[in-house]
Amino acid sequence: MIILQRLLHIAAIVAFAEAAIGRRADPLAKGAPKSAYWSVPPVPKGPANPVLATGPASIDRNTSYNPSNIKPAKPLRVEAKFKAAAACSGPVTSNPTTFWMDQQDHSGTARGYAPFLGDFYTYKTYRNVQSYGAKGDGTGDQTNAIQNALNDYDGSQNKNSGTYQLDSKLDLRKGTIIMGDPNNPPVLKAAPSFSGDILVDGYDSASAPETSFMIQLRNVIIDTTSLPASKKVVALRWGVAQGCALGNVKINMPSSSTGHTGILLQAGSTIAVTDVQITGGAIGIQNNNQQVVFKNIYFKFCTTAYVAPGGFNSLLQGVTFDTCGVGIDATGGHGDVILLDSESKNSGNTVVFRDSSNDSGDRNNQIVIQNLKHDTSNPIAVTSTNQVVLAAQSTVATWIWGNAVPGQYRKGVTYQNTRPQALLDASGKFFMKDAPTFAGYAKDQIVNVKDAGLDVKGDGKTDDSAALNQILLQNAANCKITYFPYGVYVVLSTLFIPPGTRIVGEAWPVISGAGAKFKDANNAVPVVKVGNPNDVGVAQISDMRFTVAEPLAGAKIMEWNMAGSSPGDVVWVWTADHSEDGQAPLQIISTGRGILVESTKATWLVGSGSEHHWLYGYNFNGAQNVYAGLLQVESPYMQGRGAVQVAPAPWTARAGDPDFSWCAAGDGYCRSSVGINVQNSQNIYLYSSSTWAFFDGPWDGIYSSDHQCGPDCQENMNRVAGTTSALSWYGINTKAGKTMVLDGKSNPKMLNNPGSWGGNLVAYRQFA
Repeated sequence: MIILQRLLHIAAIVAFAEAAIGRRADPLAKGAPKSAYWSVPPVPKGPANPVLATGPASIDRNTSYNPSNIKPAKPLRVEAKFKAAAACSGPVTSNPTTFWMDQQDHSGTARGYAPFLGDFYTYKTYRNVQSYGAKGDGTGDQTNAIQNALNDYDGSQNKNSGTYQLDSKLDLRKGTIIMGDPNNPPVLKAAPSFSGDILVDGYDSASAPETSFMIQLRNVIIDTTSLPASKKVVALRWGVAQGCALGNVKINMPSSSTGHTGILLQAGSTIAVTDVQITGGAIGIQNNNQQVVFKNIYFKFCTTAYVAPGGFNSLLQGVTFDTCGVGIDATGGHGDVILLDSESKNSGNTVVFRDSSNDSGDRNNQIVIQNLKHDTSNPIAVTSTNQVVLAAQSTVATWIWGNAVPGQYRKGVTYQNTRPQALLDASGKFFMKDAPTFAGYAKDQIVNVKDAGLDVKGDGKTDDSAALNQILLQNAANCKITYFPYGVYVVLSTLFIPPGTRIVGEAWPVISGAGAKFKDANNAVPVVKVGNPNDVGVAQISDMRFTVAEPLAGAKIMEWNMAGSSPGDVVWVWTADHSEDGQAPLQIISTGRGILVESTKATWLVGSGSEHHWLYGYNFNGAQNVYAGLLQVESPYMQGRGAVQVAPAPWTARAGDPDFSWCAAGDGYCRSSVGINVQNSQNIYLYSSSTWAFFDGPWDGIYSSDHQCGPDCQENMNRVAGTTSALSWYGINTKAGKTMVLDGKSNPKMLNNPGSWGGNLVAYRQFA
């Protein structure tokens, strides 16, 4: 995906990820865990298009915002070492009749607001559609009432429970969040008189899908069963970029349908679609997206569950095909499909694909099937010419069709699985966990940080660090869930998240680091610190954003030290650098380092992206027991030939960093960001990675293809080094990099492994 980097907001949630991470001490000490260095480099001198990153979310260019004017808050009685009080067994669950989110203060002093909007005081960040006249009684046409709520200057949106009948299409605009009650999800139902071919449209026509950020749809049922089964209609069109979320959605369509499609990912750069149930329809999901993980999807009574006519790579994890005609149709031009830890029951062929082995150009439609349960006599894998290449069997270990290392193009090779127990659930699958909704908690279990008696502002100009630190300690000790209304919460000191913390935000509120404490590149300090070394417990963070308010060379956006008592106790939502605010001069944003994992216990990263980092996107350094499903990276726009500066400059490589010593001095083509770096690590399991490069040298701000570099923008896209072993890497997809994996052994080249968006290597087992 090509990201707009012209504006000022540099952090957006890209996906929900899971982690239970063990950490050690001083992040600058030799061999110590540095967690994730998301830090902004000093502005280099010399050529145009410097490396810059400034400003919090939604800055109004007419305001006099200046990070240096933020005054430190008066210190509160917070323990110096940030140690939490008594251990907490967790908030009390119940059977609430009303969703706690709807009971929060959305109009008074504790409400959320967007501080940099000119009309921030009257702008409604949260809206109930029934306040706009929508009736959830299943009668009449509710389209206009709901659309009016969505169009009211856009913003966070809640739908009460009930059935909302629609006569025409419902449009979701960029920046819109629809959240139903997870205990009793609302139904968006096509009326028998519905006209049109899309019921709910998450494809903003005013913005390109690749730049449609900050759209969310959760806890909703979409129903087209009142329409004829032969009608050509899409229940949900989803054309979005990173920084979006689609989860806990049910789609009901007529059985034996020849026309209905559940979800159409028509275009864009989605990262994750999770926890979805689709019943009926001609097609469950049709995917033309660049890269996406589909986690925990249940298809039932679909003629074809999943169709991939375009796009580059997709991972289907924990998917069930229940009484479906065909599981996966990969006969189009999709790069590769990975089916992981899934089940086909009472269904037809699991995978139908086009064999591209004899194609003169790209070898697309490559397949990985790993840990599949299958209960019929129907073949598992069949080519588009009806050749059975994988016959029926009750289980499949690992089966691949496509480009492989060692070896070349492999037609139906089987490997045995070896997985460490630390990463698995009781059934032998990689552990998964749903994104928390906190649905089972009543309002009295939730503490609003603006209503906790400590004068938290979230106004983008007040230092909230001391007050927030005290609230988080109190809530952890008192077994309460911490709720952040939308706002920009500036912190001049580290925000500490103690064991026992559960945090949820409204519409992705922003924690924005600022000030002198984060400016020393030689003494990096975390903006947000989760746990101290050797801490064990619960830390769940969802629907939050983390960023910096100015260039901060010594800022680590998040440092994670804590391990979970059990898998899934630690939940991690990460930050990236997307720009979303109004018009501003051209800026090209990059940070020093992306996601660093040095955990040796167990780490799960599900649906993540790490873009525009100067040294690396992901670095698995001395790590053990890691599962990562869908990793997306984009190189900084001003590296490569004619680079503004050559890596590691303007940074100084630390122990564990790629130091580019394998490159000649001054060679920007070689000294470009390593997308995924694996070194001195064991038991690493990577599935469906996307490392893209678009521009080299000083970028002119124009995205058109004639301004992009190619066919190769940089020499090496990924790297494996040191004493790495037990590395299984499936679905390596690259764009515009000569060498797909620099490993000192086979060094597989894009030229020899064509497919996807340039290079497609379906199985990399050089270090397995």
